Amino acid sequence: MYEFLPMSPAANYKRKAFRFNDRVVEQAIDLSKDDDLGKTVVEWRDVGTVGLTIRITRNKPVWYLRRREMTLRFCEVSQLSLDHARYIAKQIQLAAFMRRDLRDVTRVLLAYADFPQSNAVDQRLEYGLAKRDEAKKLPVGPAAPFWTWKTLTEKFLAYKKPKLKEGYRDEYAHYLELEQFAAINDKMVRDIKLSDLERLRDAIAVKHAASAVHRAVTQSKAMLSWAWKFRATDSGLEDVQYEWWTRWSFEYQANERTRTPTIAEIARTLVIAERFTHLAEGEHETYPGTLGALWGVCLTAQRTGAFLKLRPDRLYDAAKVVRRLRGWKIANWTAHEMKGGRDGGRPHSLPMPPEALRIIQKYYALSGGTSKWMFTGRDPKNHITQSALNLAMHRLQGRVYDHTVKQKPARKGKPGPKPRPKKERVDLFALYNIEPWTLHDCRRTITTYLDDKRLGGAATAILGHKTSLGKTREREKLAPVTEQHYSRSQKIDLKAEGMALWVKALLAAYVRENRKFRDLRGSQKAVA
Repeated sequence: MYEFLPMSPAANYKRKAFRFNDRVVEQAIDLSKDDDLGKTVVEWRDVGTVGLTIRITRNKPVWYLRRREMTLRFCEVSQLSLDHARYIAKQIQLAAFMRRDLRDVTRVLLAYADFPQSNAVDQRLEYGLAKRDEAKKLPVGPAAPFWTWKTLTEKFLAYKKPKLKEGYRDEYAHYLELEQFAAINDKMVRDIKLSDLERLRDAIAVKHAASAVHRAVTQSKAMLSWAWKFRATDSGLEDVQYEWWTRWSFEYQANERTRTPTIAEIARTLVIAERFTHLAEGEHETYPGTLGALWGVCLTAQRTGAFLKLRPDRLYDAAKVVRRLRGWKIANWTAHEMKGGRDGGRPHSLPMPPEALRIIQKYYALSGGTSKWMFTGRDPKNHITQSALNLAMHRLQGRVYDHTVKQKPARKGKPGPKPRPKKERVDLFALYNIEPWTLHDCRRTITTYLDDKRLGGAATAILGHKTSLGKTREREKLAPVTEQHYSRSQKIDLKAEGMALWVKALLAAYVRENRKFRDLRGSQKAVA
């Protein structure tokens, strides 16, 4: 009765493409009732409407719309005329150009009993789609039956923040509150798809560094897993059978830090930092507190986060602990101020020789000498931040972004006003033969130096690392720090031995580099 195409070699499928006519619905119904059909699947495609298909199986002919990205099922052919099926197919094609959710468009159109060709249909379609979008977002707030992404973020941060160190809480929250998350903030968590998350990841990558994308993705996956395990009903993930979001990934590999500046390079950096405090017109000079902090980090090799919280009233007389350390002070940081590993932070005490104290106290006096913080900027009520100290290092390398001008080069022949020229900054590191390095790299330098002096245990103690006993000499073993900041577990004597050698070596290098700088500047003036 019907002409079939040859059998597909892969399966019992028979396909035919032709222009549908008014009798196609009746023919499809008749064919579905044919006993000869058996388990064969027949597909007819309308050459007059892109993708419109009738799929015929035993007693069930169904309208479909096949697109490259998806296949949309309409309904059985007896429930929809050819004209109405074509109308829906064309509306879906238009909706695709508008980047609408095609499944929503299909559901709304199929909800109508008829499809008169008038403007009223378009109005009802827009109204129906708006209602579906609204249903996906509402209700929100305390009365919402399920969480939106924004609510999930708020609930997760309320759970997570108390478990984090106070200084790290805002940074952790920052990566879950990037502006790109606004695209899904009002979407129900249960409606989030992998495609949503991948678009979000790509949007973050456009404006942020790879490390920030990695942090945002990793923390978001942890947040979803928390909701799935502990708040499945509230979040709407009750019926989710597995953590599908673990497939959401970002290819990222942190570079291993291997830079180890020489003592001469560290000293030369301190020389040029003191000499070049005014690096660009219209910018403030380097604050004394910043220079003092730069000196302090180089002299002690401490992590900047904890070191910048040093207070004058936290410098104690070292002679009360070790008699021979007259004139020394012991700087102290609480467990809360120190960086924590898996077992949390540990209190840390560091003996500082008089030579080092004189330098940081000089800059403390230059910055006002009244603040409760040892290192301050413009506002004596606050200590300078890690970013301010890192920015000082970047400025010495000419790496500061100029926010005052348009960051595009002028193009010849382009009408209109030209952009203001960028401020040119000299790379003082390159000019004075210093390989780029960061303040954290000092920790590797002091470790290498004291290892060469057979005081590797002293370096470990100075840096506040927890050690395993291993093969380290008994006199250099560092036990885990206890709550008693001046107990024997702090190894004040051992730390002092290492600090004396390191400070002496760095200050001697500073004297040499300062002399070379004066001689070089003198010769340049003579030539000029």
